Amino acid sequence: MREIMNIEQEKALREYLQEAIVPLIEQVLVKKLGQAMSFAAEQLVQPKREWQGLTDEEMHECWGDPLTPLGMKHARMIEAKLKEKNT
Repeated sequence: MREIMNIEQEKALREYLQEAIVPLIEQVLVKKLGQAMSFAAEQLVQPKREWQGLTDEEMHECWGDPLTPLGMKHARMIEAKLKEKNT
């Protein structure tokens, strides 16, 4: 038959958990936090890449059909808006 823990046993178990398990959990959390901070720092110091626009040939390839001058103008306007939003 399973014994029910008395108050003293429960207190001893709580103290053990506090002294043994909690520091282990804290170590893991500190390690993971350090890894996350290192990753974030690496991402912040990476140089930003310069915007690379499409050549006229690439524009025509994407469109499928040859672009008219007006179509090319609109494509460049879209490209300029994307550049503005992403740089």
